[in-house]
Amino acid sequence: MVEQVLVVPRTDLFGLTHNPHGFDTRNLGFYRDRIAQFARFVDRPGAEEDPSLKQIIPYAMVRCGKRILTLTRLAKQTEKRLHNKMSIGVGGHINPDAGLEGIVERGLQRELDEELDIQAAVKIRPVGYINDDSTPVGSVHFGLVFEVLAATEDVKVRETELMEGGFKDASELPAFAERMETWSKFLVDNMSAIVR
Repeated sequence: MVEQVLVVPRTDLFGLTHNPHGFDTRNLGFYRDRIAQFARFVDRPGAEEDPSLKQIIPYAMVRCGKRILTLTRLAKQTEKRLHNKMSIGVGGHINPDAGLEGIVERGLQRELDEELDIQAAVKIRPVGYINDDSTPVGSVHFGLVFEVLAATEDVKVRETELMEGGFKDASELPAFAERMETWSKFLVDNMSAIVR
């Protein structure tokens, strides 16, 4: 069976003239409303090649104090375009489940449960969104960014064959920017807008 993923047509998400670039915190409610109004499921293979559709990706940054969970995506991951890239985000596609209401949050929780073993108490909050039409990967995805604030660093990578990682001080992250996937670079560049 072909995997289906949640998408919003680009023109319904952005309108006809405005395409945001990078990470932003402004108008988050607007984009969440557009997703709730216009989202639908399509077959993933077609969506991966169709920039007129934006696949909605919940993307979570795990933080404990001023330390950020930093991951390296290994070569066994499905998305070949991200192999060996560093990331400070955990995320993935949203597949059909119990209906559209609350589906982004459920998709986020599923990704966290699949990719990480979180034993710490956490608080999750939406902090912004990412759009980047300058790359083939970015042109077909739209990220809703969440901060997962962990009480301790008791967070481990579950899928050790796909990722490795640990916590780094936020001040260290700019030194790794060239190795990071684009979305993580955006977050590193805007850390002061996220970390309060």
